[in-house]
Amino acid sequence: MTNHGTSLAVVLAIVAIVLISSVAAESSVIKMTDYPSILYVATPFSLCFGALLTPRTVITDARCLFPFSNTSSVPDVASGTLKPDYLMVALPTVNTSATMHNILLSTQVYTTEAQAGFRATTFLSLAAALVDNSTFYAVNTSAVHAYYPQTQSSKGAQQNFNVGIVTLKVPIKGAQLASLQLDDLNADTDGLTAITFSPPNTKIDAASQQVLYNGIDLTKVQKTAVSSLKRKECDSNYMKAYDLSDMKSFPGHELPDNSSPIYCSKLYDNTTQCKIDTSIAISNNGPNVNSIDLNSTIFIIPHGSSVKVVSIGRPHLFEATSSALTPCDANGFIHFIRTGLYTDWIGWATRGSIASNGSWVDKPSSGNVLGDFNPNGAAALSPQLFTLITVVTALLVAITAAF
Repeated sequence: MTNHGTSLAVVLAIVAIVLISSVAAESSVIKMTDYPSILYVATPFSLCFGALLTPRTVITDARCLFPFSNTSSVPDVASGTLKPDYLMVALPTVNTSATMHNILLSTQVYTTEAQAGFRATTFLSLAAALVDNSTFYAVNTSAVHAYYPQTQSSKGAQQNFNVGIVTLKVPIKGAQLASLQLDDLNADTDGLTAITFSPPNTKIDAASQQVLYNGIDLTKVQKTAVSSLKRKECDSNYMKAYDLSDMKSFPGHELPDNSSPIYCSKLYDNTTQCKIDTSIAISNNGPNVNSIDLNSTIFIIPHGSSVKVVSIGRPHLFEATSSALTPCDANGFIHFIRTGLYTDWIGWATRGSIASNGSWVDKPSSGNVLGDFNPNGAAALSPQLFTLITVVTALLVAITAAF
C-alpha cells in the first residue's frame, strides 16, 4: 500500500463524516458465469472487467484501454488508446483461466515503460493465435473518454473518471445484456455488489494484491456486499480528502448535468488488511493514511436475470490508521466513478443511445463521429449531411472557378 504520510493524514483528519463500520462478511467466491453479462477485456498490460451492452459492444474501464495516459516515455504502439489488435475479449470459461495466465505472465518479462512495445508485440502474437470468436473474441474498435478531476499537487488525486468502449468483430451468440445504473446511489443502496478478482486463498488480501495473475482462478470472482454513502457524505469526504472547494473543481470537459462524478462507499471486505475499529474516527486518526487504487472491480446491482452496471474500474481507498495501541485498525471510505453519467458519450461511441432504463437502443444515422463528439451535448453533423455539404461545396467551388 502507498503511504502518503502526515500531509494526507492532516487533510483527512478534518473529514467531518465519521464512518464507523464496514460491511463485514457477506463476501463469497462465486463462478463468474453466475453473471453472464460480465466478461474480461485483456490487454498486454492488464486484465479488466467488461459488461455487454449489446452482443458486440462491451463497456469497460478506460484505463484498461489507455494504460499510459500520464507519460510519454512509451513506444508509439503502446501509447494512447490501444489499437484493436492489441485487445481481446474473453469469456470466463475453464480454458480462459489457463490461457490468460500464460499470456499475461508472458508479457510480464518486459517490466519497464520503455519495454512496453515488446510487451504489446508479445501479447499480439499470442492473442492472434487464440482468437476463435467463441471464447476469445477479436476487437473491431476501441475508444475512451475521460475527465481529469484534479489539478492539486497530491499525486494520489490524479485519478481519471472515465469509461471505455470496445466493439467486437462478431457478436456473442446468446449474449445476456447488462444495462446502466443511471440514478444516483442512496445510502446503503439495496443490492450494491462489488465483483473483484478472487484471491488464490483467503490469506491474501484481494485489494492490495496488485500482481493479479499468480494463482488466481479467472473462472471465479469475489462477490461482496457494499454499503454506499449518501451523496452529501460522499462529496464532503472527497472534497476534504483532495482539498477541493467544491465538486465542480474538475478541469477538462464539463461534467454532464453538473453532476458529481463519483460514488462513495464504506470500506468493505478485501479492501484492507486491517480490522475496522469503531472507536476510530477519521477526525482523530493517527499520523498515517493509506491511499491506494484497488484491483479491477465492477460494481453492479442485480436486476432480474441481468445486472445494472454502476461502475467499472479501479476504485480508490482512503484508510486512516491508528498509531495508538492498535496500529492496524482503520477507518475510511472508497470512491469510484459514476459510469451512468457518460450516456451521451456511450451513445456516441456505440452509434446508439441509452434509454431511460439504462439499456442500449439502436439509433442509426445520428452522427456518432467520435472525433466530432461535443461533451456538452451539441449534435455533430451526420455522415450523410457531412457528405452532402462536401458535395455542394465542391460544386460551388467548380461553378465559381468556371466563371
